[in-house]
Amino acid sequence: MNQINLTLPWDMAGVDGLVAARALFGEAIDHLAPFQSMETELEGLPCAVLRLCDRNFRITYPGALDHIVRALQLQVWVKQLGWMGAIALPAEQFPAVAAQATVRSPHRLHGLPLHCAVPAQIAILPILLWYHPVADQPVLELHFAKAQSEDFYSLIRSFIDG
Repeated sequence: MNQINLTLPWDMAGVDGLVAARALFGEAIDHLAPFQSMETELEGLPCAVLRLCDRNFRITYPGALDHIVRALQLQVWVKQLGWMGAIALPAEQFPAVAAQATVRSPHRLHGLPLHCAVPAQIAILPILLWYHPVADQPVLELHFAKAQSEDFYSLIRSFIDG
C-alpha cells in the first residue's frame, strides 16, 4: 500500500431523498435495507449507492452528481462533504482491517457480504467500512473524517504494510 488515494463520495438526503434515488437508480433501490448497496451506472459512468437510512444515501460517482440531482427539482440536497474522505483497499486487506476494527451490535464484520457496510472504529477513530465491488473487483472502502487523515493513514499502514 504505497499510495493512498483519497476520494470524496456524495451524500444525498432530504424529504424527497428516496424519490430522487428511484429516479436516478431505478426501483431496485427500494429493495435495499440500511447499510446495503448496489452497483449501477449513471449517465454511462460507474456508480455505487449505499442506503444509509430511509431517505439518505452515500454515492460514489466520478461525475457531477449535484447537477444531475438539481435537474430533478425535488426537495433533496446532494453534496460532497468537505470534512469527509474515503479510500479503497483491495479485498485482500479486509482481514487485516477487520482484525483492528470494532463494531457495536447488531453490526458485525465477520462474514460481511458484498454490498454491505458497517459503522466501526479503528483505535479511537470512527469509520464506515463499505464492502462492495469497484470495476468488478471487491474492495473495502473506508470513510472517515479528513481531519484525522494522518492518524488514520498511520494506523492503516501499520497493520497492512506491517
